[in-house]
Amino acid sequence: MDQIHPTAVIDTGAKLADDVRIGPYAVIGGGVELAAGVEIGSHVHLEGSTVIGAGTRIFPFAVIGAEPQVRGFSGPTASLVIGRNNVIREYAAIHVGTVDGGGCTRIGDDNLIMNNVHVAHDCQIGSHCIIATFTALAGHVVVEDHVVFGAMTGVHQFARVGESAFTGANSMIAKDTPPFSRVAGDRARFMGLNTIGLKRRDFAADTIDALRHAFHLLFQSKLRLEPALERVEEECAGPEIGRLLSFLRTSERGFIR
Repeated sequence: MDQIHPTAVIDTGAKLADDVRIGPYAVIGGGVELAAGVEIGSHVHLEGSTVIGAGTRIFPFAVIGAEPQVRGFSGPTASLVIGRNNVIREYAAIHVGTVDGGGCTRIGDDNLIMNNVHVAHDCQIGSHCIIATFTALAGHVVVEDHVVFGAMTGVHQFARVGESAFTGANSMIAKDTPPFSRVAGDRARFMGLNTIGLKRRDFAADTIDALRHAFHLLFQSKLRLEPALERVEEECAGPEIGRLLSFLRTSERGFIR
C-alpha cells in the first residue's frame, strides 16, 4: 500500500491488490476492484461496480465506471469489467452497463484505448484492439478481437465491428462492419480486405487468398447477397470463412458494402 499517493481519495469499500499504484488526487469509489499490478494515474476517477484486471494502466484524468450518458436515465446501473494488460490513456471515458440493456460493459485483454476515447454503456469489446484518439462507441456496440479504429471514428449504437476490421480516420459506422475488412468514409463504405492486419496476425497466404476471393464474390461481383454467400460457401474454405459468413448472416442492422 506504500505506492498509493497520500492525496488519493479511496473509499473503504474498494478492493485493492497489495501492489497497485495510485497517483495523486485519484478518486476510487467503494464498488471498485483493482487486481495485481494495476496502475492508476493522477486525477483518475473510478466509480460504480467496476473491476479492472491485472496489469492494466490508466492514465491521468480518465473517468471509468460512471453512469450512462442517457437523457433522463435514472438507473439502475450494472457493472463494468475491464480485463488484463489494457492501456487506457488520458481523458478516456468508459461507462458501466445497464440492468435493462445487458448488465455489463465489458472490455477484454491487451487493448490500447487512446486519449479522449468514449466507450458507452453495455459495449462489448474483445481483445487486442486499438481504439484511436477521439473515437466514440455508442451504447451496445460489439467489437470483436484485433479491431483497429482510426482516429475520430464514430460507431452507431447496436452496431457490430467484426474481427480484424480496420476503420479509416473520421469514419462513421452506421451498419455492421464485416470481419477482416477495411472501411472508411461518412457513411463508411467497404474499401477492401485488411491485408496488413491479417499479415500482422501471421495469417497464412492461402487463408488471405481465400478471404480475398470471398470478398470479391461478396462485394465486387455484383451478385445478390444470397447467391454470393452460397458461392463463398462452395468456393472458399477455412474457419475464417465460416466466421465471416456467420457474421454476415446474423447481421440485424445490415452490413457495410
